[in-house]
Amino acid sequence: MAETKYLMGMIMHFLTSSETDGYFLCNALVSTGAGAPPNRHAGDEESFYMLEGAMEFTVDGAVIEAGPGQFVKVPKGGIHAFRNASSDTARMLILNVPGTIHETVFRNLALELEPGSEAWPETPPEIDMGHIAKVCAEAGLEII
Repeated sequence: MAETKYLMGMIMHFLTSSETDGYFLCNALVSTGAGAPPNRHAGDEESFYMLEGAMEFTVDGAVIEAGPGQFVKVPKGGIHAFRNASSDTARMLILNVPGTIHETVFRNLALELEPGSEAWPETPPEIDMGHIAKVCAEAGLEII
C-alpha cells in the first residue's frame, strides 16, 4: 500500500488497509506539538509503538511518557489523547483493529501527499475542529 497522508501535524504512511487486512496500521511522523485531541471510539482498538522521539499519551486520565521501544494500548472505548511534547519529531506505529473507523477518518480528512513523502506541506491546511468532529462522529469516533 503506497499511500501517504497529512493531518494535524502528522505524516502518515498507510501500511495496511482494514478492508483487505482486517486491521489498519500506519507509520506516523509527528511534528513538535502535534497530536490527537481527547477522543474515544468503541468500534476500534488502538495501540501505539514508539520508534523514535518521545510522545505524551493520556489514557483514561493517566499520563504516559513514551519513547523508543515502548508500547501504549488504549482499552476499547477509553478516552485518550497524544501529543509530541518534545522539541524533536517523533515516529510511531499506530495500530487500529479492525481499523475501519480510523482509516475512514484519515481518508476523509487528510491531505494526500506523494507516496513515501516525509516533507511537511508548505502550507498546512487550517484545522477546523468543528468539521473534524463532525466527520469523526459520522465514522464512530467521538472528539471529547
